[in-house]
Amino acid sequence: MKRLCLLCLFLLTSAATMSLAGDIQVSCEPALRVYLDGKLVGTSSSKEDGLFLANVPGGGHIIRVEKDGFAPQSFQVVVQKLPVEVKVGEFSAEPPTRPERETGSAKVAQFAGNLLVLSAPQNCIVEIDGKSELKSIPLLRVDGLTEGEHTISFSRPGYDRISGVVRIEPGADATVRGDLTTGKVDTIHEGKGSLRLISSPEHCMVRILGKTQEKTHASLNISYIPAGEHRIVVSWNGRELSSNIVIIKGQRTVVTASFIKGNEPFVVSYEPE
Repeated sequence: MKRLCLLCLFLLTSAATMSLAGDIQVSCEPALRVYLDGKLVGTSSSKEDGLFLANVPGGGHIIRVEKDGFAPQSFQVVVQKLPVEVKVGEFSAEPPTRPERETGSAKVAQFAGNLLVLSAPQNCIVEIDGKSELKSIPLLRVDGLTEGEHTISFSRPGYDRISGVVRIEPGADATVRGDLTTGKVDTIHEGKGSLRLISSPEHCMVRILGKTQEKTHASLNISYIPAGEHRIVVSWNGRELSSNIVIIKGQRTVVTASFIKGNEPFVVSYEPE
């Protein structure tokens, strides 16, 4: 009987732990199509306050939300131990398709980087180079940081203040996690990964990291890309597909882009380099 009670307690504890890992709450209005890494995973409803995705594998993912007649919204998320919430805002009318032109301001922007901030516990005060910000969401995004090293600190009543240094590379994202429970500040997505692009049709133009390349073969391979989130734009015959992709240290991000009617515009997967 004692062994049975201990077994039940273990199963209940394991189930409680599993329910927290890999959960994504997509908060949005009903009747929207929700895609995970290019695959349709369901339609939002008022019952779920959108759509709840359970047991999502750890790592970087792209959530894409579509509404007929409006421009889709894409969100980059990093699934780790804590649940993640994606809040979908108002949709904008879908603009007419036209070739994208790179402006002078866009060229300047590529020299800035972005920082994705995670913490344990979720709610705390984050200070970057002396500027404080309240973090009350699972993932805090800080855009437009200059290239170089930045000091980041985490604080919360009842915990010791912790600090660390994160390096921002031009045109790349860095992810940092401050764990007040253990007193550690870790940069998660340091290093470099690679990209393999497969497209239909085969011949197209690809822009990433501020550079445009012509794709003429079955796949386009780009190595030594800084880990983090990057914008990719694929152009063909006056049409464009664009999305945010995540490059992970030591991993190859495989992106399949398709202009063929009925196919998913982007499908993203990961494999060891």
